[in-house]
Amino acid sequence: MKNIAKLLTVFTAGGLVYGLLEIICRGHTYISMGFVGGVCMVMIHLLNDERRKQLPLFLVLLISDLFIVASELLSGEILNRALGMQIWSYRSVPFNYDGQICLEYSLAWYLLSLVGVLFDEWIRSHIFKEKPLAVFSMFHKQKA
Repeated sequence: MKNIAKLLTVFTAGGLVYGLLEIICRGHTYISMGFVGGVCMVMIHLLNDERRKQLPLFLVLLISDLFIVASELLSGEILNRALGMQIWSYRSVPFNYDGQICLEYSLAWYLLSLVGVLFDEWIRSHIFKEKPLAVFSMFHKQKA
């Protein structure tokens, strides 16, 4: 039950933060993007579990990036193409596929995955009181 609560917390936090980022960057968002952001944050959380067991950070970021790009493509094909919602289009961006994904954002998702890992570490430490990894201890207050 604790694991379900943890995943729901991570999903909700990821969805809210991603929606807020879209509002800041684009001026608006869609509830569907909050759902996709939440799913991607859960994947980052699960990958971060593996990183804590020795999976290298660059591999966590690469897998996360590929998952986010695949999620963007799938949700774009459903929401933008099949349902005609026109949430985004990368048609004018070089190296795009079907207007739903592009190289530029694929690289951005890699960097945003690092932010997601750091956010996951913050959630683990501050909400679930898990001990942070040594590499992330600089983000936590030292107790005297």
